[in-house]
Amino acid sequence: MQVRLYTGLFIKKCIILTMIALPIILSSNGLASEIIFGQNLFITAIDTTGQPGDSIRIVYDSAGIPIDTIRNDSAQSKPLFDDLVKYDADDSVRFSIQEKKVYLYGNGFVKYLTTELRADYIELDMDKKLAMATGVPDSVGKLKGTPKFKDGGQEFESTELHYNFDTKKGYVTEIITQEGEGYIQGKTTKKMSDSVYCVKHGMYTTCDEHDHPHFGLNMSKAKMIKDKKIFVGFTNLELEGIPLPIFIPFGFFPITKKATSGIIMPTYGEERMRGFNLRGGGYYIYINDYIDMNITGDIYTNGSWGLQYATQYRKRYKFNGNLNFTISKNYVSEKGLPDYQESSDWSVRWTHTQDGKANPYSSFSASVDMSSANNNYYNANTVDGIANQRKQSSISWSKKWPESPFSLSGSFNHSQNSRDTSIAITLPNLSLRMTQIYPFRKKGKSGEMKWYDNIGVSYSAELRNSIQTKEDKLFKSSFERDWSNGFKHNIPISLQFKIAKDVTFTPSLNYNGYLNLKTIEKIWIPDTSANGGQFITRDVPGLNYSHDYSASGSIGYTPTIYGMFMFKPGCKVVAIRHMIRPSISASYTPAIKPLGNYKKSYFDGEKEVEYDIHEGLTYRPNTTGGKQSGSISFSLDNNVEMKVRNDKDTTGDEEFKKVKLLESFRLSTSYNPFADSMNFSNISISARTKILNNKVDLNFSGTIDPYAIDTNNVRYNKYHGKLGRLTNATISTNFSFSADNGQNKEKKNDLVGGFYDDYVDFDVPWNISISYNLTYSKPSPYKSPTISQIINFSGDLSLTPKWKLTFQSGYDIKNKEVTSTSFSVTRDLHCWEMTFNCMPFGQHQSYNFEIHVRSSLLRDLKLTKRDSWYDRRL
Repeated sequence: MQVRLYTGLFIKKCIILTMIALPIILSSNGLASEIIFGQNLFITAIDTTGQPGDSIRIVYDSAGIPIDTIRNDSAQSKPLFDDLVKYDADDSVRFSIQEKKVYLYGNGFVKYLTTELRADYIELDMDKKLAMATGVPDSVGKLKGTPKFKDGGQEFESTELHYNFDTKKGYVTEIITQEGEGYIQGKTTKKMSDSVYCVKHGMYTTCDEHDHPHFGLNMSKAKMIKDKKIFVGFTNLELEGIPLPIFIPFGFFPITKKATSGIIMPTYGEERMRGFNLRGGGYYIYINDYIDMNITGDIYTNGSWGLQYATQYRKRYKFNGNLNFTISKNYVSEKGLPDYQESSDWSVRWTHTQDGKANPYSSFSASVDMSSANNNYYNANTVDGIANQRKQSSISWSKKWPESPFSLSGSFNHSQNSRDTSIAITLPNLSLRMTQIYPFRKKGKSGEMKWYDNIGVSYSAELRNSIQTKEDKLFKSSFERDWSNGFKHNIPISLQFKIAKDVTFTPSLNYNGYLNLKTIEKIWIPDTSANGGQFITRDVPGLNYSHDYSASGSIGYTPTIYGMFMFKPGCKVVAIRHMIRPSISASYTPAIKPLGNYKKSYFDGEKEVEYDIHEGLTYRPNTTGGKQSGSISFSLDNNVEMKVRNDKDTTGDEEFKKVKLLESFRLSTSYNPFADSMNFSNISISARTKILNNKVDLNFSGTIDPYAIDTNNVRYNKYHGKLGRLTNATISTNFSFSADNGQNKEKKNDLVGGFYDDYVDFDVPWNISISYNLTYSKPSPYKSPTISQIINFSGDLSLTPKWKLTFQSGYDIKNKEVTSTSFSVTRDLHCWEMTFNCMPFGQHQSYNFEIHVRSSLLRDLKLTKRDSWYDRRL
């Protein structure tokens, strides 16, 4: 039978139920012997059919003595609860009228509004709206069924709990609650409100071993603000139950679910070059979910310093990128000493990527890597950073219009060489393109095309402004004197039609126009030197337009030839197919007289010297008089495949499978009929294939010179004989083996979007990659060949489920020495992680040992010992 308890009033001698609060529901097999709730109690019994039974109205005064119920109350009493209270127990539920309490035994459960409480013993004081819960000792005296409390998003466990449903305050003993990435354990805890807790004699840890955490921060007292932060008093570190003399007088931990601003702790180190240092200390600034930044600095005891600014930004389905800017002042040795050096350095790195779905008609991307010449030497912390002496940058934008052949693009380009401090910049580089159109082809025309329907016209224009100089002269340069600029446009007209099957003829005509802001003039100045004088070059400002044109024709023949060898029926090998793709093409450019005269001359005292007025400019026309030229190109590509029966397939879906015996074997060369001698070019050979179920790659490339060479190592117009001389060749192979054939990493890459390559996979027992590279070079038959062989190998090995070894090394067979070698050992310590990285020998000999907390929140809680190559450099 189900019993419902209501609070109400008896008005005008009628039993009228007034629902001030939602009903309190109790599920039971019978009515309890003692029931008391408040001053007015109305009990309605409902039988198993759901129909109301007899009703009993019992009224008590404040002392608990029954009083007359036939009265007219002028005021409505306040309800005990504002909502439905649900409670249940596996063992029993007992009601006490005198004490006005309810007792729940055996996995008791109480729910009121958003508050849930579960324990083996729960005591409810309905008059004071209090709840007390605790566990029950088992046969060995250990508490079981300890209280588990949940209030909205707040959850915790404890050994004893006292809670007031009205004030929402509570008193908890031995609490365990999760806050962000960490856990709070407290001897005594007071719940002040829905979001504020006060803890006395507690511990903060990120270890989920609640009974015996591997480490923790012992707090004398703490105040927790839900989803915000934890303030702590005197706190010391405890490791494996042993308190350590490492403490802080006070502090706080951010526990927000969103990112928050905070201090970045520096790392300590020592350099021979700049002394003791603190690196990477600063402040992280969280702006919103789309952009953040951090500002860090380095300081050294010899006076050197550095500042770094970094920001990341992202807008979903639009773009993402990051920007890094650094400046530093570096001193080496002491002033007045001969080896004293001073350097002011900077660097800018910016990457920006636009999402492909953001705008199908416009795109913007950036990849910038610029720095001063000495920046990497002083500030790079990796071997690759030190070796990176060449830097390149590109910022590009493009725009195209739908249903239009036109597109516009612009770019900024930069390259520099830190060895000689040379730098080249192009800004801007604007291009206008019109894709090929067919002006004589009617729109929507169907059927056979006329020859003139295939006449295509396209257009391109380019505006460029660039400079090549040294770093120290870049910002002192003059636009008129040092920058080179100009405009060029091109109109190609082409026609393509088939002469026969697989034979295509393509004549073309090209017109080029150039616009420059200046020309040059050379003047001879006589003097009394041995040369009799010298000439000087000066710029002549003013717009200058020049043009040229060219005509050419090409013919190509590209058939595909198949050869097939069939095996007898019942043989595992069904057939072998040989596919040959020969290609023959010829091109011809006739001699064409230049359009206009763009040459001048000066008298050097003996003769007239002719020069081009566009010499050294960005764009210049062809003024050589136009010599006829042409070439005939040959290439032959081979592919060999085998079809075998698939014995592993029992479903019949794939009866046969293809096996590639030779993916490609290619020969190519060309012949220039207009050259004075040595008409043939070198013969290029390349081949590639895979063996052992596509696990091993084999690659070969080489060059054959058809001409002989004399004793002075000079080529001359005589065939060497046979196919020619092999001048260089390269053979390479690489293969990888793992315990699961790479399947585990492929599955995890699918789950995390391809980022699993950056992590150590403890689930795979071993993984090995080996590569071999042989290089042969013999440019002259009178010299001994140069042969180099290098074997590289890398991999990882899970010694146990918690130990992982990774390694990378190689061997130079020619020099009989081990190449750059490194290895690392990783130990999973549950809530901690230990890593040891080492380069045992070589120029960059170093090691780094570190034990750190795995949680990102306490990442700075670590022990580090290292000896780095960049700390020992001079």
